Amino acid sequence: MTRRKLIILAGALLCLIAAGTGYYLYNKPRTSAAEARTDKHISAQKLYEEFASNEQQANSNYVNKVVEVKGTVTDVQKTGTSVSVLLAGGAGGVNCSIVPGEEKQLPKIGESVLIKGLCTGMLMDVSIVDATIINHK
Repeated sequence: MTRRKLIILAGALLCLIAAGTGYYLYNKPRTSAAEARTDKHISAQKLYEEFASNEQQANSNYVNKVVEVKGTVTDVQKTGTSVSVLLAGGAGGVNCSIVPGEEKQLPKIGESVLIKGLCTGMLMDVSIVDATIINHK
């Protein structure tokens, strides 16, 4: 084999490996927050107060971390396939976007609930995404 053919063959092999790796990573099942280890346990009231008093510090403590939040349900909203549960947090609240497929076990307004999800920060309320309801009473 000539050197040129060997280089072309090696390049083609590298491209094939890169394409296979990309295909595998693209189709790899996504891990949800429910399956991840919990980083923090906190009440909805305390979580909201920490963001309201010092958002920068709260961002470093909670953003991109899996949290379990306990609180009282003040609102449940269904929009198409998305469901969000709002927990009381003082002047604002904690908005938890529930993963699809858990609509059958939604809590009622006034119930105490424990929700696990990924904290993404604060807009008007503290946002928890990829949330799963652990239990409610």
